[in-house]
Amino acid sequence: MWANLDKPWQVCFELGWKSFEKGSIPIGAVVVNENGEVISQGRSLQYENEGESGQVFRHKLSHAELNALLKVSEFDHPRIRNYSLYTTTEPCPLCFGAIVMANVRNLRYAARDRFAGSASLNDTSCYISSKKITIEGPFFELEKVQITIHTTYELMRDYGADRLLNSWRIDCPNAVELGIKLFREKTLHKFRGSDMHASEVFNYVADLCKV
Repeated sequence: MWANLDKPWQVCFELGWKSFEKGSIPIGAVVVNENGEVISQGRSLQYENEGESGQVFRHKLSHAELNALLKVSEFDHPRIRNYSLYTTTEPCPLCFGAIVMANVRNLRYAARDRFAGSASLNDTSCYISSKKITIEGPFFELEKVQITIHTTYELMRDYGADRLLNSWRIDCPNAVELGIKLFREKTLHKFRGSDMHASEVFNYVADLCKV
């Protein structure tokens, strides 16, 4: 399945897996220009002590979408309204607000997040709705993989995962149960300590999602 993904999605999942390996929330995001070229990347860095220049790390604001957007200024990219932000998970209020204020007018997210996802903010104020942001998501096959990996991560983190998992169960119950199974078997724990590429992890989880 990995070979069939558009490049922006591949980069998003590579970034998300890198965050998983480093102990941060497994979310990756990219900004794509009007020609479909990835021009900026960002990943979650909440629990890491270093990051790229200009990115936020070791902070509760170290979100993937924010870090991707911080690299793309309207002053340097006057056609930014034609750009798109891809992300593995529906943006939270912080990141949706960053999309609005950065003047990126297209959003694509792989997985829903009924707990923190805030795409619904698109219609909540005259200011935001005036931006006419186009939103696409979820993408169901990608959603299954993302929620499976994210479920395992939250259980590994062991910090009140129930409220998140219960919200994800509404839309993707099988992925949550698969994530629990992989956690109990320590499958992704082992992958994290190996040389497996994100593409191999993605295909492994995607195949399990089909069973």
